Amino acid sequence: MSISSRYEPPHPPGESISFALDYAPVLPPGVALVAGSLEIVVNTNPVQAQSDWTQGPVVPIGRRLYCDLEGGVAGTDYQLRWTGVDNLGNTWPRTCFVLCAETS
Repeated sequence: MSISSRYEPPHPPGESISFALDYAPVLPPGVALVAGSLEIVVNTNPVQAQSDWTQGPVVPIGRRLYCDLEGGVAGTDYQLRWTGVDNLGNTWPRTCFVLCAETS
């Protein structure tokens, strides 16, 4: 993922991919993620868009969260609202963006 918090390249509609968010830049040394969640909303009008996607479980591995997603509507820009929970009980909300469009 780029520094702009936007996943590149765009996600091809209907395809399956594993998305991840690396919390290493914000977590203190020695702290790891133990749980997480993911909410998907339309970016331009933040309404629920979970029905546009088939979502697997959010899996924490070290300082990253992973989630398998399939679907998306062509031409739609989405917010992926991640929430990580660390081994000290702190929550870490972060928002990233993904455009659903054919890639060249």
